[in-house]
Amino acid sequence: MTDGMAMAKPVLATRVGDIPTILADTGYLVEPESPDQLAAGIQAIFTNPEAAAAKGRQARARCIQHYSIDAMAVQMAEVLAQVYANQNRN
Repeated sequence: MTDGMAMAKPVLATRVGDIPTILADTGYLVEPESPDQLAAGIQAIFTNPEAAAAKGRQARARCIQHYSIDAMAVQMAEVLAQVYANQNRN
């Protein structure tokens, strides 16, 4: 999913696990095991390619902000700093 987001492609996914949190409002979400919703999502993407492209651009921006190497490096540095601080307290 994040590969599609990074490539600014419209993402259609099911509401399972962390997918709704990761995708947020930058893609198309459907209920699991709902082929009618899946078909409607596909149709929405092809019926309005401009809106789908806009969602793709939003998804890319979200991916860069939250899931890029740079964003992950900041999060990892925070975690490692906490681990280091906790080790030095003991």
